[in-house]
Amino acid sequence: MSGRFRTDRGDLMQLDPEGNETAVLDELLPDIRGLHVLEIGCGDGRLTRRYAARAGPVLAIDPDPAAIATFRDTIPSTLRRHVDMRTGTIATLGPPRRAFDVVLFAWSL
Repeated sequence: MSGRFRTDRGDLMQLDPEGNETAVLDELLPDIRGLHVLEIGCGDGRLTRRYAARAGPVLAIDPDPAAIATFRDTIPSTLRRHVDMRTGTIATLGPPRRAFDVVLFAWSL
């Protein structure tokens, strides 16, 4: 995947130009096939795009409606049915209805 993508609005966004996040993610989660992932603070999906195709179902949440809107506008069609994007926080959305194997907090703390 390219380190850049263009949104529907034509903005050019930069994603991990040195590949550092991707390398660490691959090292920590070398095999996430079929694992249920909760990503807290997903923003515009910059990190989600790097692992979602290799994971099981993904619940990606963020309190910023604009970030979730950008995520929805730019997510590849191959990931649309696989990633559930929601606006809110873990507190406002309430307890998850299922257990997760992996929880990610990139840039959330």
